Amino acid sequence: MSGNAILLQAEERTVSGKKVGSLRRSGKVPAVVYEKGIDSDMVSVDYISLVKVWNKAGKHHTVSLKYGNKERLTVIKDVTFDPVKGLLSHVAFHAVKQNENIEAEVPVLLEGLAPASVAGFIVRTNLDHIIVKGFPGNIPDSIAIDVTNLATQDDVIRAAQVVLPKNTTLAIDPDTIIVSVVVPRAEVEKVEEEIAAAEVPSAHGSEKTA
Repeated sequence: MSGNAILLQAEERTVSGKKVGSLRRSGKVPAVVYEKGIDSDMVSVDYISLVKVWNKAGKHHTVSLKYGNKERLTVIKDVTFDPVKGLLSHVAFHAVKQNENIEAEVPVLLEGLAPASVAGFIVRTNLDHIIVKGFPGNIPDSIAIDVTNLATQDDVIRAAQVVLPKNTTLAIDPDTIIVSVVVPRAEVEKVEEEIAAAEVPSAHGSEKTA
């Protein structure tokens, strides 16, 4: 659960716009901390420290962000990556309260062996996360999905079928397909070739009778 917030040290910043380039070159990542009805705070975070927290917290685990004389409970709401270098270039933190519901993206983990896999099908994760709602301390770090009932290519697991932790609720369409079973592309191509071959008339059958 997200009850134990991850501590992250930040610094207040005044530079913005194009000037943040020098900030990034110094090993810092510009970030913003926002909360409804309150002015946002601009901060910067050490790149390596931020990457470690991002890899652990994702968009579901609470982060205790310290800067200046403040310490705020937050969750990472949005991240931006440099399209060329692939490095974290900006982060938006959402300040939250322990006794107020939030929506968070929780990673899904598949558990068990699906009979469909044994039969040669592919078990595909359509969504790698589920959005759930609850108090910050009740948001899980992951949600396990049992795939042992997936046997045929018609079987799916929808959001409504996922077992959520106590005191959390689903925050996406319950009909959303989370896991599905698909036929391997090689098998699809084989069937297509067989159909195509069956539709081509033989040389003898195409001759007209005089």
